[in-house]
Amino acid sequence: MSNCQIKNAFTLAETLVTLGIIGIVASMTLPSLINKTQSKQLEAQFKKVYTELNQVAQLYKKDNGISITEAASENGTTIMIIHELLKYYKGASTIDNTIHNSVDNEGKKKSVRYNIYSMGGKKLRLGPCDDFGFFSEGGGRIYSFVRDPIQPGQEGPVVCVDINGFKGPNKYGYDIHVFYFTNHGYVYPMGQPHLNKTKYGGAEDANSSNFFYTGSAFCKDAQKVEYQMTCANYALQNKNPQGDGNYWQDFLGKNK
Repeated sequence: MSNCQIKNAFTLAETLVTLGIIGIVASMTLPSLINKTQSKQLEAQFKKVYTELNQVAQLYKKDNGISITEAASENGTTIMIIHELLKYYKGASTIDNTIHNSVDNEGKKKSVRYNIYSMGGKKLRLGPCDDFGFFSEGGGRIYSFVRDPIQPGQEGPVVCVDINGFKGPNKYGYDIHVFYFTNHGYVYPMGQPHLNKTKYGGAEDANSSNFFYTGSAFCKDAQKVEYQMTCANYALQNKNPQGDGNYWQDFLGKNK
């Protein structure tokens, strides 16, 4: 009788059961991992935009001796200042010249070429920063501005940034955030007061004060776009305006 080495192996049924268990575990954990990865990417993009805005603001002040806010106030208009500002971005170009009240050949109000949504998923014809059109730059981000005059002692102008460009979800509070330039030459997230006695310039067509709401009650509202303007403040702090937890995972995860 020859010696035979007995080898243990899984049966087909056991293999299928094992694969089934692996599939169930993966289906439970994969969405969470994807959400976490996407949240981290958005957070990193947000911080990069915020840093670059402040660098541009400081470069402008260094080159011109006054802040962007002061320059806009002295000129009585932000139009020239915004175009000067865009020169600091490599590859800056207009991607859509649609502005507030612009119409097509048939007299119908025009919409921007890429879809913009409120946090609650409502499609918007235009974003609140709709006075100059929409600009892109080498990094692929999309910028739009408010041109309302800045009076002496006020803050501004206001800029909206789609931090990942044409890539979705193109929602305020997610990848579209709002910032404003300050008198002392920096940029703050909307919702964070510069000073206790801060006076702001115009920030939104028909209702300028809406941009400058502060407090968590406003960022919570997923339907009113003007309230969502303050979310940048919580995004920068990574703080959930609805309670415990952080902004990029807990808050956004609950408001998809």
